[in-house]
Formats: sequence, structure tokens, C-alpha cells
Amino acid sequence: MLRIPGLDVPRESRLLVFIGLVDAIGTGLYIAGFAVFFIRSAGMTAVEVGVGFTVANACGLVLMTPIGMVADRIGPRAASIMLHYWRGVGFIAFALVHDFVTFLLVSIVVGIPTRAIDPVSQMYVDRHAGKDLRVRLMAVMRVVYNLGFSIGGLFATLIFLIDTRPAFLAIVVGNGVTFLVAGLLLGRVPLLNDDPSDRRPVRGWPRSLRQGRYLIVTGLNAVLVLNTTVLTMGIPLWVTTRTDAPVAVVGPLVVLNTVLVVLLQVRLSKGTETREGGARALLRAALAFAGCMALLALSGVLNAAGAVIAVIAATILLTFGELWQFAGRLSVSYALAPRDRQGEYLSVFWLGSAAALMVGPLLITAGVVERGPFGWLALAAVFVVAGLLVRPAVEAAAKQLGTDEQPDEQPDEQPDDTKDDTPAGRTEPAGRN
Repeated sequence: MLRIPGLDVPRESRLLVFIGLVDAIGTGLYIAGFAVFFIRSAGMTAVEVGVGFTVANACGLVLMTPIGMVADRIGPRAASIMLHYWRGVGFIAFALVHDFVTFLLVSIVVGIPTRAIDPVSQMYVDRHAGKDLRVRLMAVMRVVYNLGFSIGGLFATLIFLIDTRPAFLAIVVGNGVTFLVAGLLLGRVPLLNDDPSDRRPVRGWPRSLRQGRYLIVTGLNAVLVLNTTVLTMGIPLWVTTRTDAPVAVVGPLVVLNTVLVVLLQVRLSKGTETREGGARALLRAALAFAGCMALLALSGVLNAAGAVIAVIAATILLTFGELWQFAGRLSVSYALAPRDRQGEYLSVFWLGSAAALMVGPLLITAGVVERGPFGWLALAAVFVVAGLLVRPAVEAAAKQLGTDEQPDEQPDEQPDDTKDDTPAGRTEPAGRN
């Protein structure tokens, strides 16, 4: 189905990777163009757009864990297909928005599955690929997502050039259609044995929220997630307001980050398949982040040439940390999630990351950039402490949860990408549903 040099996956996984590309193209189109669409085509103000998405994100956070519990009950295939169709219909409904109340309602409808889809998708990959391949497959899909985002962004540029309402409608309708197509194709992706009759009802208050040691691990990972805001807000604002480096360097730094992710994500994910490997990767990530913060602090006292060199080196370190953090948090979250409550526990883990992304802009701008080099050095210390605490926290949580790593159930036919190129939508072998 989809073969990219250096990113080979088992033939049974190619359809899933292709689905990720379709999904990412639509998302890239939307991310690049949603602000222009809502303000110029739907008639919203910037404040109304901000309020609508804030409320939608809040609703999504509240319902993320309950939806994860639903996924435990109905299975990742049914849950993932449902969420894709839900998002598809919701984004198409944006085409009918002309007032704030309607915009707010549709935003909430879209915001709930948008938040819930990530842990459910992670659960889906686990049930599709198994323990040995799930982290690698997620790494490959992340590379494909980055490529898809870029393609979607190019489509958005073409829409801006056309500059008509029908063209702007393609931003939300096109994104919605990609979700509907992805949901349709997901039904053809083979899964490891996952018998619905074996699932026990999941009721009551989420058990994960009563597991203190697990929540500590979630919190430490959330601290490391702040690297995302450092890249998107911290570095651009710092370069622009507190260094002698030219503002023009900011754009290439983002491109550098994207290129390194595409080239190195799969490679740096090797060795992180186990709980211990994941914890080591998170420590490496924390140390890389700390080094990045130190270089950013240094860039504030150097001349223009020195500042440029420092922020480039900082971006490289930040990206390496980002790659390790991605792989490490996948392994740790998988290893700690009890099999019968995987959707619930993964949702709580993602909840911590979402919370960090919400508070990150204020923390990085007011708490770090505004305080100068001292702010970056303080954040570096926070990263180091978080990294050193990860391994003991993970081991303590594993002991409390009793989640010793067990071998996954294997399919009757092991995927082999050296054989034929039969599409993943073929008749599936016994042992898959």
C-alpha cells in the first residue's frame, strides 16, 4: 500500500500508515487555514474563535478518560472508527457556521473526539502491531504525519491564492472528508486477537485516577511535554525580543526541527520498546532539553553570529530530546497500562500532556522568556530533576499496578514485508478479526 524508503513496515501495516497520511493531510490543511476560514469566511472575530476553541478543548479534556473507558468496553476498532466519523461530520458542519452560538456548539462537537482520538489510536496500534512493533510503527506514523501536515499546508496555500468562499469551505470540508475516508479504511486493518466477549464491563470512577504512583509518572511526562511550547513559542519570542539574532532565523529553525523528525524519529526509537528502554529515553530527553535551555540562556548574551549558532544548536538538542521523549513516553505508557483498562490509562496519560500544553504558553512566556537567561536555566533544572525521577517513578508505578511486561498474543501469520505486496485490505488470516 504505502512504502517509503527507510520507513518500511510489515505489509499488513501499510494500510494503517496510509490512513495516517490521509488523516494528516486533512489536519495540515485545517491547521494552516482554520483561522483565515473562521474570520474571513464564517464571520467570526479572533476573540470568538479563541473562546470557542478554549471551551471545546476543556470539554474534550473532561471526556477524554470516559471515552477511553468506552474504548476498553467496545474495543479500539469500533471506538476509533466512531471517533473518526464523529470528527468528520463535525468538521463538515463547520461549513454551516455563520454565528457565534453555532460555532461554539460545533466546536464542542469537534473538540471532544479530537482530544479522545490520540489515546484510542495508540491503543489501536498496540492491538494491530503487538508489543515488539508498536513503538516502531508509531514512530513511522509520526514521520508520515509530519509529511502529511506539510502537504496539507501546501493545499491551504493554494486556497489562500484562490481566495473565494467555496475555496475556504474546502478547508473544513476537506478535513472532514479525510476523517470519513480514514474511518472507512480502518475497518480493513487487521488486528491481533481481540475478542469482544473477553472484555469486562468498565464502570465507576476511573481506577487510574486513584493510582498515585501512576499519576506521578504522568506528571513527570507532562513536564517534559513543555518542550513543544518551547519550540512553538519560547524560541521564536526569545530570538525576536531577547537576542541579537535576526528574526529571519526563526523560520529555518522550524524547518530544521521538521527535517530532523522525519530523518531520525524511527532511528532514535530503537531500543525503547521495553519499559526500561522507555525510561532511559525519557532521561536522555530531559538532559537534551536541559542542554537546549542552557544554550538559549547563553544566546541572550552573545553577539548576533554567536546567538544564531547558539539557537541552532539549541534547536538540534531540543529536537533530539523531542524524539526520545516521543518514543519513551509511548513505551512507558504502554508498559504501565493494564491490558483490560488500556484505553482508560492511556487517556489519563494523554490528559497530563494536554494539561501541559494548556498551561505551557503562559508558563514559557511569563515564567521563562520574561525572566531572561535565569528563566531558561531554571527550566533546565526542572527538566533535569524530572528526568532523574522518571525511572524510579516508573518502577514504583509498575510495582503498584502489577504491570510486569507480558508477551503479546501473536497472530497466526507473522507480518513479513519481504514477501508480496498484497494490500492490507486482503482476506485476513485466521486469528485476526
